[in-house]
Amino acid sequence: MSLSLKLIEILQTRHVLLTGGAGVGKSYLVGEVVTNLRKIGKQVVVLGSTGVSAVNVNGQTVHSFFAFGICAHLDELMRHDRYAKARLSEIKKVLARCDLLVIDEISMVSADLLDMIYYRLRNNGFEGSILFVGDFFQLPPVSKGKEGSLLGGLEYAFESSAWSAFNPRVVELTKTKRTQDERFFEHLRLIRKGTLTPETLSYLEALRGNVNVWEAEPTVLFGRNKEAELLNIQKLAQIKSEPILLKAKEKVHEKSLHVNKIEGWKNALPVPADLTLKVGAKVLFCTNKWGKYYNGERGIVHAIDEKEVVVEKEGDLVRVERQEYTLHENVLLNGEVQDKPLVSLEQFPLKLAYAITIHKSQGMSIDSLVCNINTIFEKSQFYVAISRSRYPEGLLIDYQYARFAEHVKRCVQVSPKVGEFYEKSEILYIEEMPSDSLFDGF
Repeated sequence: MSLSLKLIEILQTRHVLLTGGAGVGKSYLVGEVVTNLRKIGKQVVVLGSTGVSAVNVNGQTVHSFFAFGICAHLDELMRHDRYAKARLSEIKKVLARCDLLVIDEISMVSADLLDMIYYRLRNNGFEGSILFVGDFFQLPPVSKGKEGSLLGGLEYAFESSAWSAFNPRVVELTKTKRTQDERFFEHLRLIRKGTLTPETLSYLEALRGNVNVWEAEPTVLFGRNKEAELLNIQKLAQIKSEPILLKAKEKVHEKSLHVNKIEGWKNALPVPADLTLKVGAKVLFCTNKWGKYYNGERGIVHAIDEKEVVVEKEGDLVRVERQEYTLHENVLLNGEVQDKPLVSLEQFPLKLAYAITIHKSQGMSIDSLVCNINTIFEKSQFYVAISRSRYPEGLLIDYQYARFAEHVKRCVQVSPKVGEFYEKSEILYIEEMPSDSLFDGF
């Protein structure tokens, strides 16, 4: 039985948390589950906890779908709902028909937010299954302060009363699809869990010596956007060919849509609305196109026009066309959950390869990578950054100050709550097996 069919089988009777480290194939597996269920007429709603994750899974944000507005907890939501009756009526229709609800990047969903989700589901006729996706060892919920919280300062989704009510089956993927280097993956596995042995520290120290990576003009990962933008501008300016501005083709389908919502969505896209390129510039592909390129693969711009950008990749010329990105909302039409487009944008799935933020590198696998850890500030950013690398030989850890070991120890720290959650969970480890051609019963 294939992984997707095994997961569908579990979802027939239980909610599921699909977890695992970076590069183990969580997103790909979820895509297969969604595709297989939709093929047999099941109604699936896919949500992301943040704008970036929503774009990555081609879904809505949790806040947008559930009409949470700026509410931070249940008390605010109950007051807010008095003014959102039309939208709530539509949500109820969708949830009553929904067979599977997918929530991606669950680690960034707070305890308060999950209780708000549970409140919506309980009061709107939802009887389907939920597939939570994510790794609590990675990026935690965004802290907005605990004033007014009904949960007394609880942080993670699994700390909420809603998590106990959902009682999801924990399913973990453990086989990396990103790197073939077992030693590198083992050190990543320890770092993910906040473990920094003397051997791992020595291994990381050795990666600081990979200065030859600079010769390949690598992609540099930064913790902050301003450093990434500055390096891209500097590198592009050094190329003598003429700059060409490729503006996205935008179409607003819902005229009443607030401009702030459009701008927020555009900022979460993996590609810029205004893309400036030059012949000779190094670029990253920002999506997977099977047989042509993968997300994070690098190439050099060979030719540019309004219809296509030709990119040289490992000696081959790849013709890249514009890709459509759409912000939509889920509505019920003719008894089926369908995507209602709000605004769409066509842009080339490319961005300058000289620098990128850790946040925007989600899902990427990069061959030649420098991780600048000077400004890393969030728990697990270090792990997220270095796990983008496909090969340790192509990875350089860049830290420009003294006391590297002390800084890395701070970067590798994870919340004891997360370790305790996984230790206490009964985890099912599933492996790939020969695929079945038919399934039913969901």
